[in-house]
Amino acid sequence: MTKTVEEPAVDKLNHVQSGGVHKEAKKPRVKQAKYAMLLGYQGKKYYGMQLQKDLPTIESKLLEAMEKAGWITAAQREKPFDFFFQRAARTDRAVSAARQMCGMQLPRDDEKYKVDGPGILNNLLPNDIRVFGMKRTINFFHPQKQCDYRTYSYTCPTFVFAKPTELTNAAFRISQETLAEVNDILSIYKGTHNFFNYTAKRAYDDMSSNRYIVSFECKEPFLFRDEFRKEDVEFIQIVVKGQSFVLHQIRKMVGMVITVVRELHLKSAIQRSFEGQRMDIPMAPGLGLLLERTHYDSYDKKHSKDHEPLTDWGEIIEKEVERTKFELITKDMLETELLSQGMLKWLADLVHHDFSSNPEAEEPEKKTFVTMAAACANKALKEQEATSSEAPEASEGAPEGAPEVACAPEAAAPELAAAPEKPQIEEEEKVAAAGSS
Repeated sequence: MTKTVEEPAVDKLNHVQSGGVHKEAKKPRVKQAKYAMLLGYQGKKYYGMQLQKDLPTIESKLLEAMEKAGWITAAQREKPFDFFFQRAARTDRAVSAARQMCGMQLPRDDEKYKVDGPGILNNLLPNDIRVFGMKRTINFFHPQKQCDYRTYSYTCPTFVFAKPTELTNAAFRISQETLAEVNDILSIYKGTHNFFNYTAKRAYDDMSSNRYIVSFECKEPFLFRDEFRKEDVEFIQIVVKGQSFVLHQIRKMVGMVITVVRELHLKSAIQRSFEGQRMDIPMAPGLGLLLERTHYDSYDKKHSKDHEPLTDWGEIIEKEVERTKFELITKDMLETELLSQGMLKWLADLVHHDFSSNPEAEEPEKKTFVTMAAACANKALKEQEATSSEAPEASEGAPEGAPEVACAPEAAAPELAAAPEKPQIEEEEKVAAAGSS
């Protein structure tokens, strides 16, 4: 009789050996916590905030530094959503931020992140990206969804608002009258509007194009020294606060305001841009755009008893933010503008901008300061002739109290009203020459 020897079954799951069960030891559970990170950066070298494959972005550098510090794994660096990494605003290419907010879930260690964290990361980050502080938040904190408002600024030379009769150069100084006009035009954007014309690939009936603007104003001008050309250039800062913004919206709003102030388009075109007709709106350069602050007023009010505020980070950090903002961002922004003359180059092309987006539309007449000046001169001459025909006994000079001649926005230089008389003078010279011969 053959004796059957039964081999002991091997249970891979429970590691059954020699009749005994040895369960695999469980790893100790690491408690997790949500943290908010406040950072600032000079964006001119980067392709925006958000992670993009094979392109340098702010997030790619930040995640790389966090991995080197041992805060996250290589897998989490490749898939940051695995540790719930989010940002408050997706800034575009070359756009900077003074107070960007990020949220993430990390092993709970307040001392490590809140006290030592900023210094550890700043030693690993490039000099144009700075972490200012970290705070514990509620477990369901989301920096983008719980952000009430975002404040941006756009800094540019004041000569962008030069009238057709004024020179667009470093010597330009904006008048209080023009400054008031700029603020009046900016106020048109306040409230809720459909900004489908101010972004890309969105239709008029796309409800996501509706955005709410709280405030939009132009601050007082300031001078900055151009050391290369040894001259002072006047700059100005436009500040906008809104609930959220679509891609390119702020730069296109600034571009539209500049166009209207320079009398290259009608003021009423802004209101029409919110309506159903497609319009190609010029987009101002990205260099001057800066994310100033993200606002968490509702969060701060709701969680004031058990969590630190996220809108105000305290006097020490706020002072460091302002210092870094000028040294790292604003100063470099102004120097780069003076060196590259980017705004002047953009203005040179602005006069040729075609606002029509219909490819079947007829080619519009190209406008320049010369054509606008001639249009104003012709208009002034026609009105003068009409006045003369109505009052034949009037003297050559304008009667006292006569109304001023108002040029249409397409017109430019009233001083050139005598220009159409030039052909008449040339004709008289030809007659005189013929008589002398």
